[in-house]
Amino acid sequence: MLATETKIKIARALSSVVLAWRRLFGQPEEVKVVRRGIVWSLDLREGIDFAIFLLGGFEVRTLTRYAQLIREGDVVLDIGANVGAHALPLAQLVGPSGRVISFEPTANAFRKQLANIALNPDLASRIEANQMMLMRDLKSALPSSIYSSWPLESADDLHGEHFGRLMSTDGATMNTVDLYVKSLGRRIDFIKLDVDGNELDVLLGAAEVLSTSRPQIMLELAPYVYAKSPEKFDEILNILWRNGYRIRSVESGKVLPQNADLVRKAIPQGGGMNVLAEPLS
Repeated sequence: MLATETKIKIARALSSVVLAWRRLFGQPEEVKVVRRGIVWSLDLREGIDFAIFLLGGFEVRTLTRYAQLIREGDVVLDIGANVGAHALPLAQLVGPSGRVISFEPTANAFRKQLANIALNPDLASRIEANQMMLMRDLKSALPSSIYSSWPLESADDLHGEHFGRLMSTDGATMNTVDLYVKSLGRRIDFIKLDVDGNELDVLLGAAEVLSTSRPQIMLELAPYVYAKSPEKFDEILNILWRNGYRIRSVESGKVLPQNADLVRKAIPQGGGMNVLAEPLS
């Protein structure tokens, strides 16, 4: 596992080569391409977009794991959907009878997600896209901006460790997982959770879904995001363990020990680990 800083540096170097080559031949930085049967509108100056362009998908190992976990007809929540990098591949897997419900609060990423969905009319009917932030309760204040852009450039306004850029949540609403799912009236089979430091709030607002639907949950564990409040990282793990979930590394397949300190030590400094939380019953 590489630290986030190392991943970004590698991506920046590759991006600079690709963009320089394209400029040499008068090709634009924004492109429309087909990858893994999905049509994408991509900005090659953005980290997520560039990964899709170069590798065929964002977090390819996770996409491969989805294919082993998602069944036709499943109902999937994509929380922190960004430009639809996982929502669209998930829509391929759930089939015509399934549903992917995406949540992305930032205006820019949500606009790009809608554009990518529109490019794939065969998948669009399977996706319910929401410009929404899922919170612990409806009393919480909606942040005016959150990190949802990872530009492949150096700039003063980027986060010091994960190099993200804050983007406006203008136009977003807020909800909780439990309230949204109650209005949906359907069982949830799978949750993909990637919200860069807001995982605890999402899980605190999902108590009923965790106890009744018992969905599998794919999420990233990144202790450095919780450096100022390490107890929040511990509580993410404890919520899952208390609810009878087993947590295993997506990369190695190994089950993580039920000890937050040992889990923290297994993750590289400044990095993250994609894990699958599996209900034991």
